[in-house]
Parts: sequence; structure tokens; C-alpha cells
Amino acid sequence: MLDVMFILIIFFLVTTTFKEEEIDHMVNLPVDAKNQSLTQSSGNLIKINIRKSGAYVLMGKQVTEEQISEWMKEEVEKKPDIKVLIRSDQDAKHLYLANVMSICRFVGIPRANIAVKTDR
Repeated sequence: MLDVMFILIIFFLVTTTFKEEEIDHMVNLPVDAKNQSLTQSSGNLIKINIRKSGAYVLMGKQVTEEQISEWMKEEVEKKPDIKVLIRSDQDAKHLYLANVMSICRFVGIPRANIAVKTDR
């Protein structure tokens, strides 16, 4: 009996997938000296990464503005209280960030949060 339980524990540990936070390491966030932290529930959080080149990365895939808009519309219909976290590279043009924020307003998300690194 103990052997069976041990095998089941090993099986569940091996087959369990852990949800990793979506972080695009190509994005270098600006630094905020005020040490403010952003706490969000990851179930209702969409993370959009904007690279220095202006490329949009959503869920690990490079996408266009139109694809972001379509995907966000679907997500807002499923979960009306969804939140958006925009991770824009500090050297990316302001235009790319403004475009994502305008897509958020267009699909019905009144506020989008902008991620920054806190200086410790």
C-alpha cells in the first residue's frame, strides 16, 4: 500500500505543470524609484510585451495590433473584469504603448497598467 502511494505521489509530481509568469526577457523595463508594487490575480490578467523594436509579444508569440485587438475582444466577452499589464521596453517608442492602450479602450478595458521595475 505504501509503495502504491509513493508511486502516485511521484506520478503527480512529474505530470504536474506549473504555470510560469509570462515574462519576455527581451523587454527591458523602465525603473520606478518609488518602490510601488503591482499585485494582480494572474487569472484575470493579460500581459502584453512590447520589445524595443516595436514587436508585440502575447503569450510567447509575436502578434500584430489586429491580432491583439481580436484576442482582447474575445477575452473581454469571456471575463468582463479582465485587467491588462503592458510590459514595454524602456527604449521602445511611445507610439507602440499608446496603440496598445487605445486597443484596450476600444475593446472595453477602461484602464491598462504599465509595468516598471522597482529600484531597491
